[in-house]
Amino acid sequence: MELYRLVSFEIRLFRVVHAPIFLRCFASDRRHMKDSDGNWMQEPPQHEPIVAEDGTVHNLNEYMNISAANATTDFTSIKHELYTQKHGVVIKENQLEELFSQIALQ
Repeated sequence: MELYRLVSFEIRLFRVVHAPIFLRCFASDRRHMKDSDGNWMQEPPQHEPIVAEDGTVHNLNEYMNISAANATTDFTSIKHELYTQKHGVVIKENQLEELFSQIALQ
């Protein structure tokens, strides 16, 4: 019997979104808080659901969708996308320190 060794190679990825852009663009109609039958799993907050400036009512999944294929590796692109893209930028863990160091110097 031949055994195959599976090697797990995991890369930690982070989505970083510029706060003013996030506050304008994020939306959640709370659908993630309901079960498959449409019943609340927990009582929802009393405040109104979050609607983006453009009228979008739900895009939570777009912010949560993080994959290595979406990771930006070029540092110039990372800084540009951070300040221009609705969903920010997906970066690898080893890029966090450099990104925040550069932002702090601005």
